[in-house]
Amino acid sequence: MRGLRLILSLLLVLCAGMVGAQEAQTYRTAELENTTDRVNAMAALHSQLSALEGAEAVSPYVVRIPAAKLAEINAPEKQAQGRMLVGTSAAVDFTYTERPSFGTTVLSGDTAVWSGAFQSEGAKGVRLLLTNVDLPKGAQLYVFGRYGHAYGPYSGAHKELWTNTIPGDELVLQLHVPGATGSFATNAASFQVASLTHLGDRFSLGISGDEAFCSWNDSCIQNAECSSIPSAVQDAQDAVAYLVYNVGSSAFICSGGLLNDTSSSGTPYLLTANHCFDTQSSASSLEAYFRWQVGCGASCGSQYNPPGSVPVVNGSSLLATSATTDFTLVQLSGSAPSGSVFLGWTTTAIANTAGVNLYRVSHPSGSPQAYSTHSVNSTSGTCGGLPRGNFIYSNDTFGGTEGGSSGSPVVNSSGQVVGQLFGACGASPATTCDNDDRTVDGAFAVTYNSISQYLTGSGGGPGGGGCPSGYTEYTGTASAGSGDLVSPTFSGIGYFNGILTCDNQSADLDLYLDQVRNNGTTRVRASSTSVNCNEEIQYTYNRRTRNYRWRVSPYSGSSSFTLCVNQP
Repeated sequence: MRGLRLILSLLLVLCAGMVGAQEAQTYRTAELENTTDRVNAMAALHSQLSALEGAEAVSPYVVRIPAAKLAEINAPEKQAQGRMLVGTSAAVDFTYTERPSFGTTVLSGDTAVWSGAFQSEGAKGVRLLLTNVDLPKGAQLYVFGRYGHAYGPYSGAHKELWTNTIPGDELVLQLHVPGATGSFATNAASFQVASLTHLGDRFSLGISGDEAFCSWNDSCIQNAECSSIPSAVQDAQDAVAYLVYNVGSSAFICSGGLLNDTSSSGTPYLLTANHCFDTQSSASSLEAYFRWQVGCGASCGSQYNPPGSVPVVNGSSLLATSATTDFTLVQLSGSAPSGSVFLGWTTTAIANTAGVNLYRVSHPSGSPQAYSTHSVNSTSGTCGGLPRGNFIYSNDTFGGTEGGSSGSPVVNSSGQVVGQLFGACGASPATTCDNDDRTVDGAFAVTYNSISQYLTGSGGGPGGGGCPSGYTEYTGTASAGSGDLVSPTFSGIGYFNGILTCDNQSADLDLYLDQVRNNGTTRVRASSTSVNCNEEIQYTYNRRTRNYRWRVSPYSGSSSFTLCVNQP
């Protein structure tokens, strides 16, 4: 049994409820990164990895997607709203061992380099899900493709690890393990390839339709680079991201935007829609592409050309999500790209204020950034399950949205977020450019009550701004190999809620609720063991009062943390 030690830093915090409207101003990080430098860096990495692949031609591990699935993800029908289906996953049965069943191993100095290619014919992009990843100190994984794209290194231990997407139908996975001998032994590292995601025609080509901004957009969609955008709203172009992620065995596209906190900490909070995704599994698979834009009059092209031109952050932790206002809030696993904007926000309710002007940057049908404007409609009928107040109804006044725009933040004339896109409501919501329909956004004024603990502190989760009212706050530092950390035993009955957040998002801490028996033994009653550092437990037991404790268990890495718990 692992050693146990008491969390030494125990703080009881009873946070007062917020009064009146709250707001945060827009915040911009350091000067914009030079795109040429980023492109050159990727080219250098690709050259290095390609040179180590080995001279012999080795057959790839081929993944075959059923014809029915290919037809579904490549169907040309236009999707007027919602998350946009772009891909599907298939199982892979490969475990890396001392003697891999395929691939090549070469020796570069004292580093053993194994390379293995994975292919899905006809794909416009591929990515892998790795499980049970255990990379010893110094060992690194990379991925690269045949057209100049390369990402990594990935390191450490992970229950699950999603690679970046590689354009084309083939991805090369490459493992570097230092300290090798002439036998090329690389058994110190281990991992399994669990699945391959095949991204189809919609991913890189969009959906065919009436040519406007891109050939696949309807006629009302407007290129943001061709639009006259008010200066206070222009910041949204450096905040909005093109999101690619998996839900189960399917891959989708939505939009989302960075949110600031009241201390402008630069914590990469990203707001999108609940109907896009609402689980940690999907959040772990998230790729957020920033500043994918195309010049006015230029070809839409691909978000990947030239390789490295569009910054991407891979992975995230789910913080909060709800269908009540159709929101999902995540914290990205890496820092936002240099020069990013974290959007300000306001809790001033506008759903019943007719004529308020709203502005949006989004990625309709997976296009580069498009721009639209809207005017609040406070008198029209509402759609079932979307009450005015929780949702904002508006009429389009310039441009429009399509499938893939979902989750995009909508801002007021000061550039502050007031909601995020749900979809359309009206007689023909499937018709993109029908001005008789209303655009519907989840209201930030209501969402705020569920995420205030993240946005009113110094960043990094509840620890920065305190726990929800009535919760107890524990703080500490957990490190892999140093044992679990436990709270004092308490008695309770009813609803138990524990929210764990970390300062170091590359660490992996797990959260447990243990029942403590009279003889001192324990039994796990609930657990949250996602692949990232932020965890939440919701557990109910109403039969009789029992003794419990909260337990933080470090799986990999090291991080200070905050644990907010109710004590029923």
